[in-house]
Amino acid sequence: MATRVEETRPSSSLAQEEPIRSGESPWQRLVRDRMALLGLAILAGIVLLVLAAPWIAGQDPVAIDPLNKLQPPGGEHLLGTDNLGRSIWARILWGGRLTLGTATAAMLVILAVGLAVGVVAGLQGGWVDDLIMRVVDVLMAFPSLILALAIAGMLGPSLVNVLIGIAAVGWVTYARVVRGMVLSVREEAYVEAARSVGVPAWRLALRHVLPNILSPIVVLATLDMGALLLSISALSFLGLGAQAPTPEWGRMLNDARPFMQTAPHLMLFPGLAIFLTVMAFNLLGDGLRDALDPRTRRR
Repeated sequence: MATRVEETRPSSSLAQEEPIRSGESPWQRLVRDRMALLGLAILAGIVLLVLAAPWIAGQDPVAIDPLNKLQPPGGEHLLGTDNLGRSIWARILWGGRLTLGTATAAMLVILAVGLAVGVVAGLQGGWVDDLIMRVVDVLMAFPSLILALAIAGMLGPSLVNVLIGIAAVGWVTYARVVRGMVLSVREEAYVEAARSVGVPAWRLALRHVLPNILSPIVVLATLDMGALLLSISALSFLGLGAQAPTPEWGRMLNDARPFMQTAPHLMLFPGLAIFLTVMAFNLLGDGLRDALDPRTRRR
């Protein structure tokens, strides 16, 4: 009797998923991810615009022109003017420097402290690990934005104090994540071999531990940049960050509140700048996650 062999077809979800090719580098996988490339292109465009602010802004971002206040977009003023006649285009470009610069500086501080504390806790163990983790547990018991708001409020309103407040509470998440990865890596054979030949702890951390945990940390930092930028903008919106007349995206949203109905473009353009930047970081972070670890590809 002839047996009937049924053709097996892949499900629609798996058929549409792009296969993982063996031998590909992370960069090649990232290039094949269209959404990641979109995020990278948007982010690169925003960074280039804010870096070129001195040449393309056209006007002083704090120069007041009462005769041209609340002008709509178009004509001499590309994005219109605010209630004091200041160019919104110029203020967004110069404000992007402050917002992105503060977010980048805060992330660098968070990474430096989080990596150092996490590596020390993971490698030392014992009472050092217990003490550090109890401090981390206490800080993580508070909502991070509320705690950052309290610290910035006690220090006084300024963008530097916002950076200090956010960095003071942001490192705890990275310390916990890094500690967990270090506890896993330190059990590997190459780490045990390095210990057995008397490699100093600092060299063990720099040469054998950190290179094997950096990829997940880079992905986490890229994904967190959007949330960090939102936190900085939120604190500036509440009056704790940049002070008038300094242009900053969150501060611009706060200044535009009284004119939301009569001149909505005052809130639209800084809000759009924040939205595009956060979306770009999220798209790029998702792409980096898939490129660096293809086993976590979205299905």
